[in-house]
Amino acid sequence: MSRFFRFAKRGLLIDIHNPVSDIALPKPDKSSDKVISAGELRQLLNKLSPTMALIVELAYETAMRRSEILKLTTQCLHLDERIADVIDGKNGTRSVPLTMRATELLKEAQRLALANKAHRGRLFIVTPHAVSQAVRLARNKAGLDCSVRLHQLRHTRITNVAKKGFNNAQIMIVSGHRDTRSVARYSHLNAKDVLHLID
Repeated sequence: MSRFFRFAKRGLLIDIHNPVSDIALPKPDKSSDKVISAGELRQLLNKLSPTMALIVELAYETAMRRSEILKLTTQCLHLDERIADVIDGKNGTRSVPLTMRATELLKEAQRLALANKAHRGRLFIVTPHAVSQAVRLARNKAGLDCSVRLHQLRHTRITNVAKKGFNNAQIMIVSGHRDTRSVARYSHLNAKDVLHLID
């Protein structure tokens, strides 16, 4: 809004007061460097319904965004090749490499979707808000810290991949990022994490 008024005044030479110039904007949230432990993940999964547990564990195993998981259809899956296609994700369409566990989870999701005609090819028929709400409730029931959030599972997977010694190009294939700065923001490494790589 403020940009529009500045443009009108400077670019169009309209003598107009900027009514939003004195409004203080909140500082952006600091990104969390929380890496969710295997124990925290287990506690969270134990408090979720079977469908929500599938979605949450997929987020952990694939580093896919919530919206990307919820858009998956049976046609997106190439489980023999251990690949899933993300259609119209945040950074466009891409293929996601799947861990063995992610492949098992997607086979189960596919089986449930094919058994339920209401799914119409989609793996999950829940809303993004319902997933976030389920994670919040499960976190509270499990007594976990508020830093255990659905999106932190993405950070955790990307960090775990980086710990294995993947280079930025390989990490970007897993994460779907197009920029190495984003990879740096998502992978939370420390000196101990690279010790096994330097000898």
